[in-house]
Amino acid sequence: MNQTTHLPDRSARTLLTGPAPRPLVDGVLLLLRLALAVIFFAHGWDTLTNLGVAGTIDLQRESGIPLPELAGPFTVFAELIGGLLLALGALTRPAAAALTVVMLGAIAFIHAPYGIFVEDGGIELTLVLAAASLQLTVQGSGRFGIDGLLARPRTPA
Repeated sequence: MNQTTHLPDRSARTLLTGPAPRPLVDGVLLLLRLALAVIFFAHGWDTLTNLGVAGTIDLQRESGIPLPELAGPFTVFAELIGGLLLALGALTRPAAAALTVVMLGAIAFIHAPYGIFVEDGGIELTLVLAAASLQLTVQGSGRFGIDGLLARPRTPA
């Protein structure tokens, strides 16, 4: 008796274009969240302790950012609180959306006139941070975060 075992399709086409295994996606989302959390929290902490909210408002006013009295505190606390939330994988989508807005504002009002390269003050870093934040806005925390724990189906006791 010849028994055929069904094996997953591992053709080159599937490996190049098929969906990644869910555990891999969740692991990569965790690494992305943690990397962004470190960067945003550190930047928010640095801004808060060196410029303060008032200094951030002044800097944003000088940069031509609309409504600096709202944008300044939003920026500082989006980075600080958003960084913490990303680390925990809690409220990931709204935190990442807020950080995406902050980075797009930084690109438009601060970095764009200086071109691409970060050493010239350009958009290089902020563009990557905006894109990574947008990715988390779309995909969420993945399984390895508070959001992922809350999304799991509960089994009856």
